[in-house]
Amino acid sequence: MLQWKKIFITVAWVSFFMLVGAQQIHAQASGHASVGLGHGEEGYLHLEEMIKHLEFGLKMPDAGQDLKSHGKAAIKHAREALEHYNEALKHANESLGRPTRNPMMGGGSGSEHFQQEGSSHSHEEGSH
Repeated sequence: MLQWKKIFITVAWVSFFMLVGAQQIHAQASGHASVGLGHGEEGYLHLEEMIKHLEFGLKMPDAGQDLKSHGKAAIKHAREALEHYNEALKHANESLGRPTRNPMMGGGSGSEHFQQEGSSHSHEEGSH
């Protein structure tokens, strides 16, 4: 009888530690996925800014021939990439159980258009 009691207690403790360990692994995976989503949202915003700067550059009277010949294709491909980014962000939000928001409408996965602390980033035209 004492042997069965020891086995039962051992199995109970092992089960407990496995449950706690599984929760830690899940939390760690969700944390990494959340950080990845944040990087994806940041990339989306940078791609939007790239498009704005290319469009602005094409309107400049001193736009070079290379910009004129390749700029429109770059903008076209960047807009296509935004669509793919948007789809990827949607799936990433869903995988984390978050409501999907359209970053094109100003809402990412909860992190609005942000400016990093101490950053002097300004995305006004001609600010670079």
